Amino acid sequence: MKQIIKRLEIIKHCIAIEDDETVEFQTSKLAQLTVDNDVEEILNLIKNTDFQKVVPLIDSYIQKFTSLVPYEDKEVMGLKLELKVLEKQFLVYSCKVEEYHNLINDFNARYHKELGTLIEEILVLREEYYEFMYKNSKSFETEYLEAKKDFEDFHEELKKYHLDDPIELSKQEKKELKRLYKKASKLCHPDIIEDEKKEKAEEIFKELNAAYQHNDIKKISEILELLLTGESFTVTSDSLFDTQILKRKIKVTREKIKAIKIEIEAIKKNGTFILVNKIVDLDEYFERKREELLDEKESIMENMSEASQMV
Repeated sequence: MKQIIKRLEIIKHCIAIEDDETVEFQTSKLAQLTVDNDVEEILNLIKNTDFQKVVPLIDSYIQKFTSLVPYEDKEVMGLKLELKVLEKQFLVYSCKVEEYHNLINDFNARYHKELGTLIEEILVLREEYYEFMYKNSKSFETEYLEAKKDFEDFHEELKKYHLDDPIELSKQEKKELKRLYKKASKLCHPDIIEDEKKEKAEEIFKELNAAYQHNDIKKISEILELLLTGESFTVTSDSLFDTQILKRKIKVTREKIKAIKIEIEAIKKNGTFILVNKIVDLDEYFERKREELLDEKESIMENMSEASQMV
């Protein structure tokens, strides 16, 4: 019993200083002990991050065996830690979303860089072929218009990737890019920043994401340095002490977590994302695609030659 009481006291004090990592550690230790139903209830509340109820229950439990006086701000303490844990969860999911977008963006950039010119040549040939067929038979009008539109759309897409081509990074540099981005995003993500500075945080976060998508380690390092030594923000869980406001923020943050989980699942169903995760060797993949496209180009040229001979 003495060990249970001691660990409950530690959990209570860690909630007061918002040390969720120690709370998690002490909870795991408590779970290994033989506890009664009251402690089981406390453990379940901690597991569900329902901290606003945890401290009062700990106080009640301890009072049954000691003469300790309950902490006055017990509800606020629990709410603040609950919000802090939810903010951390949201940041993890947010970074995952950007990581997935970065993965897709990198693949698309390389795809257009290595195969774009060849694809454009094929689309030009297709348009010319169906234009020739259409001039000799109006039944090919649909094919001609589709081929024409395919070329125009891809041409615009290719220009976009040439203008915004991400910086090529090694695996180690990619790892460092992720580390720096995660660290910086924790300091300026507008969804967890106090309302008074949210607008400024949004500006910096937008700049941070743009640098991340462009693989610009130097820019991300500069933004991180600014956040660490200059422009700084206070997260919502550190700035609020009003019970009702904390409860509203907790509700909103839970809704945001639910929404971002849905977004992650949608990205996982994205065709490019599925393809990238199936590819074992990117170099081999692009070499194989190049060969397939060259075969397609040759086939179209043969069809054009045959069609012109028939007229």
